[in-house]
Amino acid sequence: MLHLPDFHVRFSPQQQARVDILLKQFAATPYATPSVKECMAATGEDVYTALLEQGILVNVSAEVVFRTSDYQVMLAGVEQVIQRDGSLSAAQFRDLFTTSRKYALAFLEHLDATGVTIRDGDVRKLGKKPK
Repeated sequence: MLHLPDFHVRFSPQQQARVDILLKQFAATPYATPSVKECMAATGEDVYTALLEQGILVNVSAEVVFRTSDYQVMLAGVEQVIQRDGSLSAAQFRDLFTTSRKYALAFLEHLDATGVTIRDGDVRKLGKKPK
């Protein structure tokens, strides 16, 4: 999709209302979020795609998505624990963010795929961050 540099997506009032409801769900449970499928059902695929393109949401797997602000909090937490302890397990992540194994693994596997972390057995260590 090509856009002019100053192009901004504007949602209709109905679309914005659905976005607001969805984002309230993310705020209520930031580390146990609605699924990608639920997000698309709530807003429509075009609006969901726009939320990703605007950087409001970040997909970490085919099923799991987070608000960018929550993603950044989790990323900082992972980096802090690994710098302090040398590694981080999925169970530690789950407990740190009071989430389920499903979300913990999706996020950690995403960090592995992007090079932020490297899986070493059952733990993650810091990788080389992409620049």
